[in-house]
Amino acid sequence: MRPTYLVWLMLFSSVPAICGFGERLPVKWGKISAVEFSITPLGGDTAAAAIVLCDFGYIEISNRAFYTRHTRIKILKTEGLRYAAIEIPYQTKNRHDDFYDLKAHTLAMENGRIVSYRVTSDQIDDIKINDEWNKKKFTFPNVKPGVIIEFQYTVASLDFEKLDTWYFQREIPTLWSELRFRVPEPFVYLVTFVNSRQLAPDEEMAYGQKLQWLFDTRAHSRRIALIRNKYLLFATTESRYKVWALNNMKKKIVMRNLPGLASGFGGQPVTAFYPQVRFDLFESSGNLPRSFRPLVLTTHEDYETRGQWSLMHDRMALPGYVQFRLQTWSEFNAGLLEHDRFGMYLRKNSGGNRLIESINSLSKPDRLEAILQYVRKNFQWKGEFTLFASQDFDDFIHKQSGSSADLNLLLVSLLRQAGITADPLLIRTSDRGMPEKMFPVKGQFNHVIVLAEIDGVQVLLDATSGTNDLNRLHKLDIGTLGWIVRDDNPGWIDIYLQEDIRKDEEAPVFKL
Repeated sequence: MRPTYLVWLMLFSSVPAICGFGERLPVKWGKISAVEFSITPLGGDTAAAAIVLCDFGYIEISNRAFYTRHTRIKILKTEGLRYAAIEIPYQTKNRHDDFYDLKAHTLAMENGRIVSYRVTSDQIDDIKINDEWNKKKFTFPNVKPGVIIEFQYTVASLDFEKLDTWYFQREIPTLWSELRFRVPEPFVYLVTFVNSRQLAPDEEMAYGQKLQWLFDTRAHSRRIALIRNKYLLFATTESRYKVWALNNMKKKIVMRNLPGLASGFGGQPVTAFYPQVRFDLFESSGNLPRSFRPLVLTTHEDYETRGQWSLMHDRMALPGYVQFRLQTWSEFNAGLLEHDRFGMYLRKNSGGNRLIESINSLSKPDRLEAILQYVRKNFQWKGEFTLFASQDFDDFIHKQSGSSADLNLLLVSLLRQAGITADPLLIRTSDRGMPEKMFPVKGQFNHVIVLAEIDGVQVLLDATSGTNDLNRLHKLDIGTLGWIVRDDNPGWIDIYLQEDIRKDEEAPVFKL
């Protein structure tokens, strides 16, 4: 039975209104009732080490995407002390995120009084993770079972196309999780709520028709129709999968009394099973202020490779009038084939002419194996999964080391030169959950592998797998979906494990 927390619901009647949203906040900094110290989980969560009293988020788009989060957690047991160690990652490359207004404190009931122990600024570390990411790290003071920890922060981000996903559930029970977001002109966002629900084939078709309507309909007529339907674009019958097309409005989603969920299934990350809200920019057009320019640059196709500084000095990259629209799959596919760090890699001569000449007399299966072993022997994988090649082709050939895209795009090129049908296959590694099938979104793929075909038999290859067995992939390639990039008949492929080979995590079975 789902746990209930009647005492908590009484607390929400006394909180003040949020400025500009016209509704009361579910939690306010430092305003806490003695009743909250007596809250304990019921039902199947009685053994929980901690409980989230409230997790509140607010997202607003202007010249940045502003994310504000306010979280309050009660520590129940000694095992729950680990929740007092906080790490918050944020992107630093190209000044992507500005992290500010972080505050945190421990609240304890001592001698009938509520006492606050503040986390001071010198107790907050800013640690570099890699060239793209840092993290704020701190530990709450005076933590023991029975105390409440509370923290709040804001991140001003250059997110524009793909906003951060909000997860309502956690591995520990959650009393109240709420997200509010404001979408101003001239943005139209697809906002997708998913509650442990994937679409069936007929539902995918129905949703696809709604998306096509969105692409084909003029903005004014589209807006009138959406207003009539309260901006709801698509929903399953039980409303566990809902999509809104939001423009110039605000929305709030609240979930209560969520049990803890600590593990996923089928190799997927546990977050894939949490109720969540995803945000994808569908359209934006108009004359934007100059202060919006850094935000707009993130939509440029060369942003990841050229960076903000280069684009800021490119007049062609900074038009006064901005027109953005979510790509269709065919547009996405065509763009990859023309990209300098993707499709152009497939057209370059790798200097492997001697290799191709030396294996021309071999059978196609032997040619395939010889080329795979050549790439693995002569080019080192740096341990980085990427969608695009990480460097210019000539630099890669000279350095003989690169990312997964560098190695596997070269593998495709060599196979084609040897007369073997081969195409790049984009995937999202299984540790990051399934990609979005309905439309291409920014950042959903992080790896490239190879789909080859010999005499009607298809085989998947990955030069990063670290094994000499042709029938093996990297374990993160399995249990996900892939998009075949090619001129004719691009599309999806499933990569999964059969029951009789589940003990071998690297053995691939796939279907078109």
